[in-house]
Amino acid sequence: MVTIIATILIPTTQTTLFRGIEVELDRCSEHTRRNIEIALKRGTNTPNPLADLEALEERTTAEAVGQLAATMLAHNASSDEVEDALCELRTYMDEHFLQRKLVRLYER
Repeated sequence: MVTIIATILIPTTQTTLFRGIEVELDRCSEHTRRNIEIALKRGTNTPNPLADLEALEERTTAEAVGQLAATMLAHNASSDEVEDALCELRTYMDEHFLQRKLVRLYER
């Protein structure tokens, strides 16, 4: 009887939490990586490279939530249905804007 033991090595990537997003710094351009590192060191005293996307996210989500809730209530949806729909919308919007932020950070 022969026992074979295999070890699979998965390359580790350095990730940094930046504005709530796990960012792989190695995938960023030198310019973006430097801006992230500066922002992490200096905090709120530096420009936020995601400010415009975050503002768009807040505005778009607020408008979508208001419109969805108003439409559902106008059609006599139950509060549970409205709550479920709002939770689904929030999940969708979070994922959508996360992808847009990653595209910005990785410049792709």
